Amino acid sequence: MSAEDEHLDDSMDSEEGEEGVNELSNGKPPALATLEIPFNSNREAGVACNSLRVDPEPKRSGSSKKLTVKDNILCVEVRSPDVRQLRTAVSSFMDLVHLVSKTIDQFGPPHQQAKKHCS
Repeated sequence: MSAEDEHLDDSMDSEEGEEGVNELSNGKPPALATLEIPFNSNREAGVACNSLRVDPEPKRSGSSKKLTVKDNILCVEVRSPDVRQLRTAVSSFMDLVHLVSKTIDQFGPPHQQAKKHCS
């Protein structure tokens, strides 16, 4: 893994509302789904991660998601209080993944922009 990959990993973690789903009030662990979504490049996976992490789960759902990028793979962990809510959260998330991947396909692969330095 290159230094750039490690930087992408660190900057693309996204955790939302975790306090409600680490352990339920009845002591049961939350329902958990782990997804690995491949993209054509690390850059595309990073664009997808940045696009998807801005949409937090609604508070009423009790769900949370954690997004990370490993090479060209978008890794997603979704936690919910029960399997019904987990199914809804994963289904909604996959709809957004589909939209993001279609957008990336439509506009072509993202280009690395040169950093502008102030003089």
